[in-house]
Amino acid sequence: MNGYAEKTVWIIGASSGIGHALARELHGRGARLILSARNQEALNLLNILLGDKHRVLPFDVTDSAAFAAAFEQLQKIDSVIYLAAAYTPGNIQDIAADNAAKTVSINIETTFTLLRHLIPFYKKQGHGQVALCGSVAGYKGLPGGQPYSATKAAIINLAESLRAEMAESNIDVRLINPGFVKTPLTDKNDFIMPMMIEAEEAAKEIADGLAGKSFEIHFPKKFTLPMKILSLLPYSLYFPLARLIRR
Repeated sequence: MNGYAEKTVWIIGASSGIGHALARELHGRGARLILSARNQEALNLLNILLGDKHRVLPFDVTDSAAFAAAFEQLQKIDSVIYLAAAYTPGNIQDIAADNAAKTVSINIETTFTLLRHLIPFYKKQGHGQVALCGSVAGYKGLPGGQPYSATKAAIINLAESLRAEMAESNIDVRLINPGFVKTPLTDKNDFIMPMMIEAEEAAKEIADGLAGKSFEIHFPKKFTLPMKILSLLPYSLYFPLARLIRR
């Protein structure tokens, strides 16, 4: 996608954090937005902030029937940016079973629900872009990262396989891997988060990246590039370094 003017972009997870900032950024670039999340009031307030020019489509991504119904209301989509996520910090033995199940459901299962509807929609339409949100936390297993890191590793794998699978189709698959971004999710953390950026900076990175050519959009580079190098180390070197994290 070369630009956003007159393009229809569906942001799922637009009520707060990166999604909220991204809606403001893409509005400024001329996109027609579809704003989705569970919180209708927050979406309405966002739309008012943007001049009441966009479509508000609230639903719960964990409700498969509501997800299907949302697609029935749409006629054209140029890009879907899927930012819905759940996160509970802590060591694996400290995370309640229902919180772990919620994280897996929202971060992985709902992504498959989206794709089951979106890929046929795009094939019928003849084109389209989909951006899935992983995380630098998915590059390699880190202490205290479960189950969030595991679900984001799954999203990275899913985006890679989908990109290869859609190679002969006119469907543009992208992967977003942020570092630490100040959002309601990272506000839950009680440890030092190096090189944290604001959601507005993340939104600019995503907007620029999706308008470009690269499969992976990762930021900030001063953090993500060292993490990429760390993930390439053999286990004999990686694990001693990983044990130092969060101490």
